[in-house]
Amino acid sequence: TDPAASAFVSANAGSGKTYVLTRRVIRLLLAGADPGRILCLTFTKAAAANMSNKVFETLGAWAIADDATLRGAIAESEGVAAETIPARRLARARRLFAEAIETPGGLKIQTIHAFCESVLKQFPLEADLGGGFEILEDRAQRDLVARARESVLVEASAAGPTDPLGRALAEVLAAGGEAGFAKALGTLVAAREEWRAWLREAGDVAAAIADLADLLGVDLRLDDAALVAEMLVSPEFPPAFLAELAAAWGASSSNDQKQAERAAVARDLSLSPEDRLAGWRDLFFTATGPRKSFATKKVADAFPDLAERAARETSRLDRLADARAGLATLAATAALLRLGDRVIGRYEAAKRTRSAVDFDDLVGRTADLLSIRSAAAWVQFKLDEGIDHILVDEAQDTNPRQWRIVRGLAEEFFAGEGARRTDRTIFAVGDEKQSIYSFQGAAPEIFASSRGDFAMAAKGAAKPFETIGLKMSFRSVPAVLTAVDAVFDDAEVKRRILSDPADYIAHTALRERAPGRVEVWPMELPETLEEPEDWTAPLDRATTAQPHMRLARRIADEIAHLTAPDFRLPGTGAPVARRDVLILVRKRGPFVDAMNRVLGERGIPVAGQDRLRLTDHVAVLDLLALARALAMPEDDLSLACALKSPLLGLDDDDLTTIAAGRGARESLA
Repeated sequence: TDPAASAFVSANAGSGKTYVLTRRVIRLLLAGADPGRILCLTFTKAAAANMSNKVFETLGAWAIADDATLRGAIAESEGVAAETIPARRLARARRLFAEAIETPGGLKIQTIHAFCESVLKQFPLEADLGGGFEILEDRAQRDLVARARESVLVEASAAGPTDPLGRALAEVLAAGGEAGFAKALGTLVAAREEWRAWLREAGDVAAAIADLADLLGVDLRLDDAALVAEMLVSPEFPPAFLAELAAAWGASSSNDQKQAERAAVARDLSLSPEDRLAGWRDLFFTATGPRKSFATKKVADAFPDLAERAARETSRLDRLADARAGLATLAATAALLRLGDRVIGRYEAAKRTRSAVDFDDLVGRTADLLSIRSAAAWVQFKLDEGIDHILVDEAQDTNPRQWRIVRGLAEEFFAGEGARRTDRTIFAVGDEKQSIYSFQGAAPEIFASSRGDFAMAAKGAAKPFETIGLKMSFRSVPAVLTAVDAVFDDAEVKRRILSDPADYIAHTALRERAPGRVEVWPMELPETLEEPEDWTAPLDRATTAQPHMRLARRIADEIAHLTAPDFRLPGTGAPVARRDVLILVRKRGPFVDAMNRVLGERGIPVAGQDRLRLTDHVAVLDLLALARALAMPEDDLSLACALKSPLLGLDDDDLTTIAAGRGARESLA
């Protein structure tokens, strides 16, 4: 692309995003850009290192290339004829390597977190940080959060149920249990920047909870007891009518008699309101939904409008049950927010005491520094003096706070004095359908909205802006790309994944004649066993009836077929080696263990899992048992485990012989 033009590039998978960004940097340097005024933001350290290496490899090769080779390389990069390139441009190209090497701090090809760290270290006072602030590693961050959580839980437990904090703890534990509370609190702490932004807008926690009530459509004046009481007073089935109906049910068939029993529960004033409500709901609902048969024909004939009454009551109970669910959701969420806000406050205080920030703070504080802090204009001015070109890699996985940073850096490119400076550009590469980091706050739709915003800004400043689509895949074969396009032929899929379905770019394969195949197998579902499983089998042993075990065996059968000596690939006639087979899974779980076990049984070599939890390995467990027994000889269980392990090799009979002669309180040791 033209190095003087800003551009947003939508790049299909395998279309060479890294290559495009690398060539963009090189073209900017060729056009005379100062290496120190180019900022390239990547998503990972590996991507930054890879891009930096490719840039320096190219510039290094140019520094020693002969004229003909260098002319050809520049011509390919710029899309011009080699003979049109003058000698002075060759000299310029040969100097680029030295200029890039000698640039103070080097080329700024870095992750956004690394860039934010450099900004905060440059402006610590403006960011309300100490000059020598510490960046917390994951483990240190988890420890601080755990301490903050424990201190709040101790405070809430001591406060008791009459205190708002103690009541919040009771409500959260009642709603989700200890494990659910820990998980929800972890999610809230991870999203604390968004929570703080919500608090700033709402004013305080109570106002934020009121906003949430409006969102859920919950009337804060209601309480659960009032809703239960309302559900038990039916305008369709007043007491006299219900008594008459119950008598008719009791004198009818067995199904009607069951309805009479349910009605009796609902009418029994000695029971709790919840128990009565359970009986009342059972009159109208089964476990799967509304009852299809409210009464037999005999009873229905005696009460002509019974079906209509039942339908209206079912609808009323559904509506009130939704209101109860909304109220319960609001109560649990409000309790979590009160506790979570206290935990976040303690965590933030602990970081201030240590003069520390975590990785989320790097982005959040930098975004605030460039937008909402009083010194934002000054910081933008100082940074604006050092950046002329911004490149963004994997833009679809950039979250809103990171986009705030990019906008803060680039807004002067198209306004005021910055717009009058020549050749200031932003260049972003991404693909909405490849976004995989929504759990980290990625919002792929912002890629499209930012493209529109920057295009309008460039137009207003009379600056060139290009929207580019890369559809050529250098990696995948036509069969794979055709399968992807077939999935996106569904308008609903496009609507769910793309901000604008019209933005979808169909794939084109460079290797258009390369063979390939895509198979979609039916899902392995649980089997209904006619014979009970062996009750003596270990509970944690995978059986052939389990879906993940059947799938593992099916995959192993396919691998055995593909790697058989007489098998040849239809497209090439080449054999398939075992090292050619790659098994990808969505997450580590029982299937991975089953797959490794089955491949081992078949004698098929496998590289194994890419991550191993040491404390789950039986050999490590044996060593830990031995260590516990040595540290505490009275620990008979640990000693017995160590004695039965391959370390010592005893069996149950040996243990019985050793243990039989012990005294009443004598240790096995």
